[in-house]
Amino acid sequence: MATQEELYVAISPVSFRVGRTNLLEGQATLLKTIKHLNNLKILARRKNDLKKKLQKSFLSVQTSIDDIQSNMPKPKIPKFLKKEELSVAEKPAVKADISKRQLIDDELMKIQEKLRALNG
Repeated sequence: MATQEELYVAISPVSFRVGRTNLLEGQATLLKTIKHLNNLKILARRKNDLKKKLQKSFLSVQTSIDDIQSNMPKPKIPKFLKKEELSVAEKPAVKADISKRQLIDDELMKIQEKLRALNG
């Protein structure tokens, strides 16, 4: 007979195998998840390093552009011509933006019609 500290429980061999299998699969899944998390940490560090490198490259390009622009001669354009250039440059950008919105809205309407046809 078992003492006060010992307790024995009978488990069928099938239940034991199923439970043991589930336990081992859970452990394997946990280890795989830890492995993936470590890989994600490494990739995040690489991403940050690349971002810093890219930012340095952009800064060097920006300083180069500023140096080139400072060495270039400044054109003398009358004020009324500058205003016309600005107004002409702004109009096509607005039209392009409106046409993009219209294309997106049209495509959205087509998709909604197809969904109604499927559901209706």
